Amino acid sequence: MKGGHAWRVVITRSHEGNAELARKLRAVGMEPVPLDLLSLLPVEDWSEVDRSLSRLRSYDWVLFTSPVGVRYFAERMRHLGFGLGWEAPPRVGAVGERTASALRSNGVRVDFVPKQFLSILLGAELPGPGGRVLLLSGDIGEKAILSRLAGRGFATEDVAIYRTRGLRVADIRPIRDADVVIFGSPSAVDALCGSLPEESLTEVTGKVAACIGPVTAEAARSHGFSRIVEPDAHTFDSVVETIRRIGTSA
Repeated sequence: MKGGHAWRVVITRSHEGNAELARKLRAVGMEPVPLDLLSLLPVEDWSEVDRSLSRLRSYDWVLFTSPVGVRYFAERMRHLGFGLGWEAPPRVGAVGERTASALRSNGVRVDFVPKQFLSILLGAELPGPGGRVLLLSGDIGEKAILSRLAGRGFATEDVAIYRTRGLRVADIRPIRDADVVIFGSPSAVDALCGSLPEESLTEVTGKVAACIGPVTAEAARSHGFSRIVEPDAHTFDSVVETIRRIGTSA
C-alpha cells in the first residue's frame, strides 16, 4: 500500500450496503470511509405493485435487478398471502448471482442469469421468443433493459418496488485524505457530486473512482472524474479486488 499505509477508500452506498462493503475492504487491509449516501425505501403506494403481483402467473417472466428489489418483493408477497415457490409461468430472471441468491434464499426458483451481471445483458440474453415480462426494480434504476427487451419482441411492465433517495454529504473532511471512491450506481455518483460545493467537487473528482459497471463509470465521468477503474466482473467483490491490486502496486 502507498507509503506503507492502508489505502483509505470512500464507500457511497446505503448504511447497510456500506457495512457489508467495509468488512470486505478491511479483510484486504484497506481502511473504509463510509458515506451513507443512499436510502432505499419501500414505495409510498403499493397499489401498482399489488396489481402486478396478484396476476403474477399471467407473465412469462418476472425479472429482478437487485437484492433490495427481491427483499421488498418477498415481503409484499407474504403480506398478500401469496406463495414464493411457484412453478413456471412466470420464469424468473436475475441480473447477477447476488440477486439470484437472494431469490433462492426466499424459496424462489431462478431460471436465468446473464453471463455478465449487467441489467442490459439480462434484456439482451433473456430466452425468447418474446412474451410478457414484469420488471421489478428501483424507481431510478438503469432502464436500458426496457428498450433491449422491446427490440426483441417482449412486452414489459416496469414496476418500481422500492425508492432510492440520495442523502447529502455533511462534512467533506473524511473524504479529503482518501485514495479511492467506490461507486455502485449512478445514483450514488449523483448523490455525492450533487451535494458538494464546486471547490470541494474538484477536490473529490481528482481521486480514483472505482465503478461497478459502465453505466456508473459514465456517470462518474460526466461529473468530472477522469481516473476511473472498472472491474471485469460487475460485482463489489471484483471492485475490491481491483482496488487491492492497484494499492499493492502503488
